[in-house]
Amino acid sequence: MNKLKLDIWSDFLCPFCFIGKRNLDKALVQFEHKDDLQLTWHSFQLAPYLKYDPTIDAHQALANHKNMDYMQAKQLNEQVAQMAKQAGISFNLDQMKWANSYDAHRLLQYAKPTQLVHSLEDRLFEAVFINGENISDKDTLLNIATELGLPQDEVKQLLHSDAYGEAINEDMQLGGQYGLRGVPFFVAFNSISFNGALPPETFLEALHDIHSKWKASTLEQANYTGENCDIEGNC
Repeated sequence: MNKLKLDIWSDFLCPFCFIGKRNLDKALVQFEHKDDLQLTWHSFQLAPYLKYDPTIDAHQALANHKNMDYMQAKQLNEQVAQMAKQAGISFNLDQMKWANSYDAHRLLQYAKPTQLVHSLEDRLFEAVFINGENISDKDTLLNIATELGLPQDEVKQLLHSDAYGEAINEDMQLGGQYGLRGVPFFVAFNSISFNGALPPETFLEALHDIHSKWKASTLEQANYTGENCDIEGNC
């Protein structure tokens, strides 16, 4: 049976990706054709050269990344936290750790063929924005993976190798071919792209629109956009 493919690019350091996923999940609950959908998660790294610094907090990390002062960064983080609250997410800004997402994306690539990939996506976002976990730490990732039911020995082996690194690069290149300029980024049926942390009702409207065009085989570009983090890491 043909499926309506919905490809999603995100980074675990992107607050709008977490908010967007929660809002999409809410829309899917109301979408009566969700069995027609095939969701695929893709990797994108906003800060591929980031190194975790345990001596600074999330506000200083953002200030360093965006070359702004501490209070400006703190205000930005608090504004995004308010947006998250509207989506039902309580960001823990005091415990948040800005760490490289490369190994977390390798774990995601490993989990792609399994039914656990959607739960892993959620859990890794929660690790960063709620639990204050360091997702560049291999033991942390191993604990998350085994907690969800992924095989411990296989995950440990992949985390201590370079496996799936090329898959991350391929995902990022593919996103670029579709015109990705920020995340979250969505491509439906290889044809219609839209981006940003849309509200649940806008996601639902987009899903109905795309599904109708898919059934009628008229896949014109849709115009849906929301808050996102651009490819330079600006959120």
